[in-house]
Amino acid sequence: MNINKKYKLGLRAIKTAIAVAICAFVSMFSNHEDIFCACIASVICMEQTYAQTWDTGINRIIGTLIGGCVGYVALESICSFPTYEWIRVILLPLCILIVVYTCNLINRKQAVSIGCVVIIVILSRSGPSTSSTLQYVIQRVMDTLLGVFVAMLINKFAFVKLKGTSAN
Repeated sequence: MNINKKYKLGLRAIKTAIAVAICAFVSMFSNHEDIFCACIASVICMEQTYAQTWDTGINRIIGTLIGGCVGYVALESICSFPTYEWIRVILLPLCILIVVYTCNLINRKQAVSIGCVVIIVILSRSGPSTSSTLQYVIQRVMDTLLGVFVAMLINKFAFVKLKGTSAN
C-alpha cells in the first residue's frame, strides 16, 4: 500500500451522498417526523452499478414489507399492555427471528438486514398509543422505500463514470 497516494472520492460515494441529500430534502418538504429511515435505506441500497443496486433494492423492498408487517402486528399487539416497555424488549428479538425465518423461507436472505432494521425502528416507537399504529408503520415503510427508490434512480441516471475517480 502506497501511503503517499491520496484517496480520491469515488463515484459510489458521491452518488450515496446525493441520494442521502435527496432523501433528506424530500422528507423535510413532506413534513415527515424524521429523515432516518429514508437516508439509511439509500446508504444501504447504493452499490457500484445500477444492476447491483437494482438487486439490492428489490431485496430491500421485500425486507421492508416483511419487517413492516411483522412490526405492525407486534406493535398493535403490545400497545394496550400496561407493561408496554418490557413486552416490547422481549418481543423485539422474537420479531427479528420471524423476519429472518420468513426471508429465508422465501429464499431472500439478502432482505434480512433491512427487515430487521425496520422492526427495530418500528418497535423503537415510544408510547403505547394505538390510535395511529397503522399510520406510523406505513410512514416508516414508505420512508424506507423512498430511500431504496432514490438510490436506484440516482445509480441509474445520475452520472457517467468520471475519469480519475475510483469505484467506491
